[in-house]
Amino acid sequence: MHIGKKIKEAVKRSGMSVTEFAAKINYSRRNIYSIFEKESVDTSLLTKISDVLGQDFFVHYSSDSKKYAAQHGRVEEPSGASEYSENRIRELLKEVEYLKEINSLLKIQIEKLSKRKESKK
Repeated sequence: MHIGKKIKEAVKRSGMSVTEFAAKINYSRRNIYSIFEKESVDTSLLTKISDVLGQDFFVHYSSDSKKYAAQHGRVEEPSGASEYSENRIRELLKEVEYLKEINSLLKIQIEKLSKRKESKK
């Protein structure tokens, strides 16, 4: 298994440019291309890449569970995928609530500005 190739494919599928991806994980463009060539990646870097791309790359390291599932006619969710997905959903829901709050505050500001303009006329 070549994790660098999997990361490269995921970046391509995401529609993100290599430069944009590099900026999001705080690496240079040159280093990104070297990651694409690696067969293994440090876990802290892989965690950061997983977060940025919204994909759990650690599932590629759990081949034993895939073999077992295939032999027993089962399709199992990749190890850690469910937990990762649940955590990501929680994070996104928090972000949505935060954005709703900001939107509400902006509406209040717009109303105040509108009232000021009306009173000056």
